[in-house]
Amino acid sequence: MKTFRVAYYPLSLLMPLLLGVVPTPGKAQPITPANDGTGTTVNQNGNQLNIQGGTRSKDGRNLFHSFDQFNVNSGQTANFLTTPDTRNILGRVTGGNASIINGLIQVIGSNSNLLLMNPAGMIFGPNASLNLPASFSVTTATGIGFNSNNFWFQAMGTNDYSNLVGNPSGYRFNVSNPGAIVNEGNLSLNPGENLTLLGGTVINTGELSTAGGNVTIAAVEGGSTLRISQPGHLLSLDVSSSVGITEETNFTPLSLPELLTGGNETHATSMSVNADGDVVLIDANTLVADTPGDVLASGNIDVSTTPNYPYEEGNRNLGGQINVLGDRVAIIDANIHADGINGGGTVLIGGDFQGNGIVSNSQQTFVNNNSFISADAITNGDGGRVIIWSDGVTNFAGNISAKGGDFFGNGGFVEVSGKQELIFDGDVNVTAGFGNTGTILLDPENITVGESENTESSETVDNNSEVASGENSENSETTENIENSEIAENTESLETETVDNNSEVASGENSENSETTENIENSEIAENTNSETEVTSKEIAENSETIETETPIDPFAQDENSDVTISAENIGELSGDIILFADNDITINEKIETTESVELKAGRSININADIDTSIGNGNIDLLGNNDDLNLANRSEGKASINQLDGTTLNAGSGTINIQLGNLGEVGDINLANLTTTGEVLVNANGGNIARVSENSIINAGSVLFETFGNGGIGLASAPLRLEAGNLEAVSGNGGAFFDLLGDVNIGGVSEDVNGIVTAGGDIEIQSAGNVTLTESISTSEQNAPTSEQDALSSEQDALSSEQDAPTVENNSEVASRENTEVDSGTGGAINIEATGDIVATGSGIKASGESVSLSGTNITINDEFDETSGDADVKLEATNDITVE
Repeated sequence: MKTFRVAYYPLSLLMPLLLGVVPTPGKAQPITPANDGTGTTVNQNGNQLNIQGGTRSKDGRNLFHSFDQFNVNSGQTANFLTTPDTRNILGRVTGGNASIINGLIQVIGSNSNLLLMNPAGMIFGPNASLNLPASFSVTTATGIGFNSNNFWFQAMGTNDYSNLVGNPSGYRFNVSNPGAIVNEGNLSLNPGENLTLLGGTVINTGELSTAGGNVTIAAVEGGSTLRISQPGHLLSLDVSSSVGITEETNFTPLSLPELLTGGNETHATSMSVNADGDVVLIDANTLVADTPGDVLASGNIDVSTTPNYPYEEGNRNLGGQINVLGDRVAIIDANIHADGINGGGTVLIGGDFQGNGIVSNSQQTFVNNNSFISADAITNGDGGRVIIWSDGVTNFAGNISAKGGDFFGNGGFVEVSGKQELIFDGDVNVTAGFGNTGTILLDPENITVGESENTESSETVDNNSEVASGENSENSETTENIENSEIAENTESLETETVDNNSEVASGENSENSETTENIENSEIAENTNSETEVTSKEIAENSETIETETPIDPFAQDENSDVTISAENIGELSGDIILFADNDITINEKIETTESVELKAGRSININADIDTSIGNGNIDLLGNNDDLNLANRSEGKASINQLDGTTLNAGSGTINIQLGNLGEVGDINLANLTTTGEVLVNANGGNIARVSENSIINAGSVLFETFGNGGIGLASAPLRLEAGNLEAVSGNGGAFFDLLGDVNIGGVSEDVNGIVTAGGDIEIQSAGNVTLTESISTSEQNAPTSEQDALSSEQDALSSEQDAPTVENNSEVASRENTEVDSGTGGAINIEATGDIVATGSGIKASGESVSLSGTNITINDEFDETSGDADVKLEATNDITVE
């Protein structure tokens, strides 16, 4: 989840885009022809810039222009003058500077399509507009293909213009970082036309419209080739092989921040560049990444037909098609409409149905809660088709409508999905006043339904809607009342949040390990013979017994091969054990409260975004990530982590809180917020790091044991773990162990398998607001440090000894020296203990081989059996009152 950075998910995901600033041409002519033999001429008459000449293809239908620079200032008009037989006008900009369009572009003399290509970038300012008879395409490609891409109109160098006949067949981007396109203007075409913005990074905050036509916004990475399946229709993406890209330009396009801050004037009003050099979408407070393949759609995009839409033979007054495609797609505060008088149109965001089809698929797709997408039938006919897709993670918090016509027609089809994970927290309406309800398809591998980070709305699926899950879909769960519903199984699995009356919910063929525990009223459930049960759960009866089946799913639905995600509204206090297993991830978004225990066992990560409370019955809380008992074949790649959201609390009363990472796959870290118990806290990161989420995170426990090894560490010097614990033990790797204790503590007494605090050469720092008693050893010696999980569990670190001079004691303290102190000659980290109270050492030794040992407190007491051994290191004892060696 950057990363794709958006203000929600910040899209760890995410992914944002924006609009910009750029150098403004001075008093010189803003459009100048290139001196390359193409024959383009530009005559300026006041604010009119008349473009003529050029070179034609051998059939005379395509007219090519070449410009050194192409800019249109506010109040100016660029006129492409041509003849009626011209089908396409294509212009390239070769000078290496981005084009700034803040005036009017028009074609006079024919019904020609217009295509503009500038690899350096294109910016359409807030005053930009079009007066074109046909379609318009703008691109930062390095070439436009013809004749099935066998011939190319190149952005740089010479061209064989005579063979560039017919309509364009594709685009290529033979440059490492393709230029950006930003639109803040009102780019509107006649009904039924095609409007295309195609670049490395594409941002729209303005208006794009063509009634009943097609609008395509697409962003690609360097080395890509796009093919046009039909003239003016969808794009398919072929990514070039891994061989090096042959740069086709003699300049490097500006990055987005550079594009927006170059020169002395600002041409964009919807975004800015902050002090850190980040581009910010001002109204949405969204960071915009400058990464090829990122597309951000904001503003208004409209291909709807209206009662005034012109009638032509064969024209059914249907909504048009909108395609928003890229590697990372963000829809931020956007209004996207493909409504039609007699039927809704099509909206594809991030891909086509189930990731199939000829369009390219995104890796991340984000739709925020202020975005509205519609493909309604306005008067008659069926609702349209809306697809929100990614091959990775889809985070949807927006609003979709694909309603049937007011007088007749059925609801449309909506798919919101991510191949790997879906976070769904939006509204969908596929109702029909006088027809059948439409279909809502949720079919990811992992799914989160309910409130997600940086979203405000909750999911609502309106009356009379059918919710279908897709073939090969995974991880689905229904967590709300389903009334008067038909539940048909024809694919693999399903999850929704709120499904109101008369809704049809389709779950999948071969769906497994589900159980229905929620009220389903007046419903018909048709089961496939190959499926087991579909789980919908909301309330667990009080005083229930521990629920544990072959694949436990209590109290929430789980698919065997998927992540378990919990976010049920109005979950009251639960009684009985809660046991959840998942081969991938488990995410808790709603508070769990039970009188017994909670066990979460995941094949990969566990994410705690809400409190878990077993304090009433003092039940145990077990979070077992990367667990070896689960199926590796169903686990997604990537590090396994256990994460608490800042401010969340695990409260076990007097029970045990056990947080462990196993060995099933790659190991990540454990990030802790608040843990509360008068019993034990056991945390084992298995070679990862154990860290606090924030400076407010605190662990209150009777006893605490932390374990990791290798490069793992426990806390940081700048962010120690904050504890209030009676007993503390720890085994760490070379990352060290750092603690901030809020009261008295005893080092030792937690586990028979661990002796005090030991690291594999990392530092040990203990700061205490009370007394520190060492009944067991503290050691930073690499020699005795654990190198595996098993070593960490069974290690007993006894201090080694050799000889050292007396320690130094400073500041208002009584100085006591010890002759013939034994020391170790190895290497290790430093040891520093600072207490506002007393330090009493009665254990088996302190060893910091080759590094310093520092003890500072009100009184320091060391018994005769204690060795403050430290190799060649300095040893400093500092006490406000007395230092006593017994």
